[in-house]
Amino acid sequence: MSDLENHFGDDASLSEEDTKNILDFLLENSAEKSTKEVSVKVLNSIGNKDIIAITQTSFWKKEHKDIPKELFKNEKIKSKANCKACHTDIEKGLIEDDKIKDISSFM
Repeated sequence: MSDLENHFGDDASLSEEDTKNILDFLLENSAEKSTKEVSVKVLNSIGNKDIIAITQTSFWKKEHKDIPKELFKNEKIKSKANCKACHTDIEKGLIEDDKIKDISSFM
């Protein structure tokens, strides 16, 4: 949040008020404050590494190791970052096993 002028090559600058509101939200809802099992596992898998994407964590890699890499190129998925393609409850901050789509629907 401190360098939005250079956000992956784009200028994502926000007003001071918006920046503060978003930062407050991120800190309040961070994995460090969560008691959700997945949050704890992701956080533990990061350790002291500088990781900016969940797909780079050892937890994510372990959980998705049996999914063919080509699947992430499917038109309905497009990338590893599209969690919602398979995890229907991700927008609620949940990753419940019974809410994961059957990947055969993408093949």
